[in-house]
Amino acid sequence: MWLNRTVSVRVNGTLTQVRADATLEDIFAAEKVEVAPGNLVSVGGNVLTEGGGAPFSATVGGSELDAGQIEAFRARGNEEIVFGDGADVTEASREEERETAPKMEPYGQVGAITFVAQWPRPGRGVYAVGDVSGEAVLKEELEPVQNAVIQSINPTPDDGSKLIALTFDDGPSAYTQRYLDILSEHGARATFFCLGSAAAANPDLVKAIEAQGSQVASHTQNHKQLTTLDAATLQSEVVDAFSALSSSGAPATTVLRPPYGDFNNDTWLASGGTLSASVIWNLDSEDWRLPGADAIVANCTNGAYSGAIVLMHDGGGNRDQDLEALPRIIEALQARGYKFVTINELMASDSRIPADVASGNATPPEGFAWPTEMVAAG
Repeated sequence: MWLNRTVSVRVNGTLTQVRADATLEDIFAAEKVEVAPGNLVSVGGNVLTEGGGAPFSATVGGSELDAGQIEAFRARGNEEIVFGDGADVTEASREEERETAPKMEPYGQVGAITFVAQWPRPGRGVYAVGDVSGEAVLKEELEPVQNAVIQSINPTPDDGSKLIALTFDDGPSAYTQRYLDILSEHGARATFFCLGSAAAANPDLVKAIEAQGSQVASHTQNHKQLTTLDAATLQSEVVDAFSALSSSGAPATTVLRPPYGDFNNDTWLASGGTLSASVIWNLDSEDWRLPGADAIVANCTNGAYSGAIVLMHDGGGNRDQDLEALPRIIEALQARGYKFVTINELMASDSRIPADVASGNATPPEGFAWPTEMVAAG
């Protein structure tokens, strides 16, 4: 009889009799209290099993009990017990030392030159690894991770020099040497964003660009719109073009102009660290419209400013209007005190662009790991 005696307790406001030494689980089951159980959650806080956590929470005499106190409770009589919704329970986990993968810190406003301001490097840390989910959560940092940082700017010469960059896309072509002759006559340099496929077919013109003092950079291998490609195809378009340019006699480069000027944060993420700078333009000749030499001259000179990048074309169509316009563009801007420089020279004039990128051939350092995800916004 002594072992089976009952005691009075109040459960969620109702006085009831329970067996002496009853556990809270016993009382909860006997009184059929309706509360919501907690969930079983991963080490990363994701729900693994709804209702798989603690079946209830409990307050006794106004004090909330932790899991150990709930387990140890035995009814003695006259307790005021309040059951509430159960707490979430985190899955069991183990500790492991792992490499910490870098992420990419994206850029916001788009400028004419977008570049790798910091190359990524993995770190190391102690992680809690969930037994059920396999998720890993950093608990202690052992070696700091270094994210990839992408920046985008409109270049401005530090010393106030009046610099401007002429650029020609889609060559080399039958027009290339005639452009080079005009540049040489006027003591000007430019940057030719060449297609890898065209460079391979015209290696002598690639060498002629370099010999004139102008710069050869990439316009990709086959002029595909990079933002529409999967990562493997994108990287092939980039790497194959760089290789084709080098094989055709140009110095190694990791600078490109994306076809249609279309390159964004997602494209950088998919690039795998295969390039160091993406260059678009500030002044568009709109020569592809064949608007006439006068219009091309106006488009390239009206609103010109120091650090501007001018878009013209070498291949891809009839460029007779460009040939007529080019001497007038150069003479008009030289008369205003502008010096025509390559993209590398323009980048080197702005100290916000790292020296390795400004060299035109920045490559990832040893031990780098390109990110597969971006830093979360906010």
